[in-house]
Amino acid sequence: MNKVDIKSLMIGILGTILFFVLNGAEEDDNLGDIVVNSITIKDDGHGGFITAFNQDQKRTLYLGTGKEQNGYVQTYNKYEQPTSYIGSNRDMDGVLVLNDRYGALGYTRSGKH
Repeated sequence: MNKVDIKSLMIGILGTILFFVLNGAEEDDNLGDIVVNSITIKDDGHGGFITAFNQDQKRTLYLGTGKEQNGYVQTYNKYEQPTSYIGSNRDMDGVLVLNDRYGALGYTRSGKH
C-alpha cells in the first residue's frame, strides 16, 4: 500500500493540468489581436460572413454572402440603421446604395449601363 503507481500519478497530474487549461480557456472568449496573411470563410449553409459590433453590441458592419449567393458589404450607424450597401442586385449587377441616418434611401447607383 505504500507503493506509488507512477502511471496513476502521471494521469492525475496531466488531468489536473488539462482541467486548468480548459477552465482558463472558457473564461474569456476574446482572442485579442490576431495577425494573419489570409482568412478564408466558407459557407456552412447559412453563408460565410464577418460581422462587427460596437461597444453597445449594435451591428455596424456585415461583410459576406447574401441570399442570392452574391457578396456584399453593408454598414450600419450606431443605431443599427443601414447606411451603405455595396454588392450585387437581383440581376447580379454591381450596386452602390447610400442611406441617411434613419435608413431611408438617399442615393443609389447601378453598374449596369
